[in-house]
Amino acid sequence: MTDDDHDLGDLGDLGDLGDLGDLGDPGPDPDDPAVAAALARTRADLAAHGAATPAMPAGLVGDIDRALAAERGAPSPEGVGGGPGRSRRVLVGAAVALVAAAAVLAAVVASVTATDPPDAPAPSAAPLPPPGTPVLSGADGVSALRAGLGRADYGPLADPGRLAGCLAAHGVAPDTRPAGARQVVVDGRAGVLLVLPTGTAARFRLLVVDPGCAPGAPLTVSDTLVGR
Repeated sequence: MTDDDHDLGDLGDLGDLGDLGDLGDPGPDPDDPAVAAALARTRADLAAHGAATPAMPAGLVGDIDRALAAERGAPSPEGVGGGPGRSRRVLVGAAVALVAAAAVLAAVVASVTATDPPDAPAPSAAPLPPPGTPVLSGADGVSALRAGLGRADYGPLADPGRLAGCLAAHGVAPDTRPAGARQVVVDGRAGVLLVLPTGTAARFRLLVVDPGCAPGAPLTVSDTLVGR
């Protein structure tokens, strides 16, 4: 045997080669201030989301418990050892996984918040009738005639174009001139009373329309004939 030859039996003193697995890089130190800061930020993020935070996976909880038990030198919850090197790697891996989960959660929450449609504006309430507005019953044509005949209180229909469009929606000839108009409340609904001639003396059409009456949208509140 030459000087370059070696007796393999001399290697027995090196011990079990399987123990060399712990000589590798154990990963970041769990006591590293950067890791501690990342965990602190994660706890703050999760606390900010409150009840919306999903439960931690059961497997991750078990890994953390086993790593902490190994660091204290106590048997792991499942009685499985692994040495300080393995527990250190498990703890650091668990911390990294927790940080990643928090980042994903924050991204999902931000995405949902960004895509939520803005609150729709509340519909504006209909304008209230002016003080002293007559309150009438749709069945009492005589009182309505007395309230509106000879008046010129067109309210929202004071614009000639709007008035003409509203009358057209009710089939009234465009050259018809109302004999009176007044804002009223009929059966609890605000509207504009239009006293329209019928071509017969002492006979009138009492048309009450919603203030939003327009071409194609008659919005009739009541429509009655009064007189002989």
